[in-house]
Amino acid sequence: MKLLNGRRYRKVIGTKKQAEKVQKKLEAEIAEGKWDVRGTEDIPFSQLVDEYLEFIKLNKAVSTSKIRKYRIEAHLQPYFKDVTLSQITPQMVDNYKALRLRVGASPNTVNRELANLSHMLKMAVRWRYVNVNAVSGVQKMRVPERNCRFLDQEEIRKLLQSAKESYAYPLVMTAVHTGIRKSEILNLKWSDIDFTQRTVTIQAKADWHTKNYRTRTVQLTPALYEALKEHERQCKELGIQNEYVFTYRGRRIKGGISTTLKAIVKGAGLDNVTLHTLRHTFASQLVMAGVSLRDVQELMGHRSFETTLQYAHLSEEHVKKQVLRLPFANG
Repeated sequence: MKLLNGRRYRKVIGTKKQAEKVQKKLEAEIAEGKWDVRGTEDIPFSQLVDEYLEFIKLNKAVSTSKIRKYRIEAHLQPYFKDVTLSQITPQMVDNYKALRLRVGASPNTVNRELANLSHMLKMAVRWRYVNVNAVSGVQKMRVPERNCRFLDQEEIRKLLQSAKESYAYPLVMTAVHTGIRKSEILNLKWSDIDFTQRTVTIQAKADWHTKNYRTRTVQLTPALYEALKEHERQCKELGIQNEYVFTYRGRRIKGGISTTLKAIVKGAGLDNVTLHTLRHTFASQLVMAGVSLRDVQELMGHRSFETTLQYAHLSEEHVKKQVLRLPFANG
């Protein structure tokens, strides 16, 4: 066993004499630069932070980069700032978990921070700063399963009725009738809508990309087709020439829709409804209408089928009720 740059390297050899011979040979090769070995004691966590933030800036969506940057700067960096990468151990990460819980962070929040740290150390392994990812041996917090909030048909009717006189009506209609993500809605351009084929294509732009870098096309329902055609007509009538579909006073809506949506939801006599709720509503209503989970996966743009399986119980309930369609079901 030999210490090199603060790290231990082991190699099992037959006799002691043979081992010493191999050791001298390896040391000579390392001195000549034939082995790519870096001393991790010289790599502080703060250096990894700088390199990682630059990496995600180039390789992740802007929204993802902002969220990760916040987690790192607000929580991870203050805790790990004085250590080097080789000093980070599973026990240290467990202590971080305990500290975050003591100050009131939820298990879900802690899990997201651990996932962030894990990806940082995964990149450190890739960049050969460390040999192992210390987070890989740390158990995540157990989080109670929650049923996804979705609207029934009567609630959908009330919501759309409440939104009818709002500038956000076509946006809410699009959310309910396509199930696309908030970022996908806000980055939708008129060129993405084909009124002839009655489709909307969710695809990357020069400054934005879809969550999984995939392009998908969703059919416009008759109701959404009419709503978007009317929205187009009104934009032309008002002289609005913005390339983005959803605007407020002619300017593209980039994010501040929550206040308007809350007012719409309150007017409908509902609560706890967000744009993401409408995405769940779209998927749930499809499943209850008998659409297969595989088709729902494609329409939702889920990369993993596991994500779509959260709606499986609705499919099971639908199947169970099919027995009531028997011609002799009512005796």
